[in-house]
Amino acid sequence: MSNMESLKRIAEACLAKKVDIPNSPLWHMGMAAKFGSNSDFKTMQDAIDYLTCKAKSRMEFNATDKEFLKELYEAFWWGGHYKGLKEAAALADHYVNGNGAHLKINPEVYQKSPIVIATMDAMKKYLSELHKQNQNIGNLRCDRADFRSSQHAEQLRRMNYKTEGKMKPNGVLEAAQNDSRLHKADGHFYLNSFNVAIDGIGINTTWSVRSIYDFEPFEKHDYYTEIPLGNFKLVLPDGLSEYMTHIGVAKVFNYSAEWHETWRME
Repeated sequence: MSNMESLKRIAEACLAKKVDIPNSPLWHMGMAAKFGSNSDFKTMQDAIDYLTCKAKSRMEFNATDKEFLKELYEAFWWGGHYKGLKEAAALADHYVNGNGAHLKINPEVYQKSPIVIATMDAMKKYLSELHKQNQNIGNLRCDRADFRSSQHAEQLRRMNYKTEGKMKPNGVLEAAQNDSRLHKADGHFYLNSFNVAIDGIGINTTWSVRSIYDFEPFEKHDYYTEIPLGNFKLVLPDGLSEYMTHIGVAKVFNYSAEWHETWRME
């Protein structure tokens, strides 16, 4: 079967299960979450499933479809703030309202993470060694091979991933499984440092996490995100979120968190 024939069949299947797209995603999500309304939850899930089918078959999205998807992500802003997930809320809203501009998020969510605290400590010990050996300390990222192979990084791979997070073999830091605030914002990341030695004072370090807010297309992976709504879980395919960039509803963007520290070498 050719690709065109396959898309045609998917399109025909989509038309067969066409549903009315609701006007106010936030209202329906609120009814499902607060009052346990199964009909409101079904209205939302059916609409997402229908638009997912349309995206897979590259069918045209009308103005109502596009407005629904934009308002869906705006609803995540309200829900995120309500649940204390303000970084995830800011990222979701910026996806549909930020026009692709760089976004700086609150660094607190990283600063309080056990894996970040432990990695900062390990990197500072390694930087102290480099400085004593008169080696360049300017930039160090947690996945750099010489740091990962050092004794200081070894402990990061043995941390409790459920309550502390851990460093993966390739140097990526994974947030603790019980840290929903960080996972909803950015569960896997690299810690960067830019370091300047100041005579008689120590080292001034600018710590940062830099990433891209984007989603995998249907063709690569079948990933999805579960949105808790009381006793329900709204399933939103990453492929649909990615497709929003092709129909002018959203734009991929870079984001970062940054903080500063001056410390003395051991």
